[in-house]
Amino acid sequence: MLTIDEARSALKKGKIIVYPTDTVWGIGCNPFDQESVNNLFNIKGKKENGVSILVNNVNLISEYCITNKTQKDIIEKLFPGPVTAILKSKVEFAKGVTRNGNIAIRIPKNNTSVSLAKKNPIITTSANIHGENIAKNLNEAKKIFGNSCIYLDGEKPSGVESTIIDLTKDTPKIVRIGALYGSTLENIIGH
Repeated sequence: MLTIDEARSALKKGKIIVYPTDTVWGIGCNPFDQESVNNLFNIKGKKENGVSILVNNVNLISEYCITNKTQKDIIEKLFPGPVTAILKSKVEFAKGVTRNGNIAIRIPKNNTSVSLAKKNPIITTSANIHGENIAKNLNEAKKIFGNSCIYLDGEKPSGVESTIIDLTKDTPKIVRIGALYGSTLENIIGH
């Protein structure tokens, strides 16, 4: 079985990896490596731009995203957790990672994925062919992606996709209801 260190090393070498998050099984690569990003889009069958990146702590968000005080306050309450926040990107990622100058960002409540992103951010998108069911476990992921990826086992996901919140405007907008919902979510975003 692959160790976290081996997985990090493989990501640096341009490999694509399937790994657990707190929500669903994810697939990703180095968001700055154009060839890796192209390969990821190819094996997922993804056509449109825009994927999430995973970082391992809240302080890193301001390195990659433009944030104001209101956004920072919301981010502090959201992360780590089953949420994806969309913010204005501050850095140049490989083509396809951002959409309209925005980057989606996650800090899962999952030690495996957070450890994987310890040294560098990684792309995190659901482990599936675009538009099809998400792999429920590593064996399903291996049937879908075969030898095109490496596989990292770890804490098992809950099985419910993340809630996506757009923080690029003055009023936060819920783009997708997922694992975080109800009064907890309303209290965090203020409506």
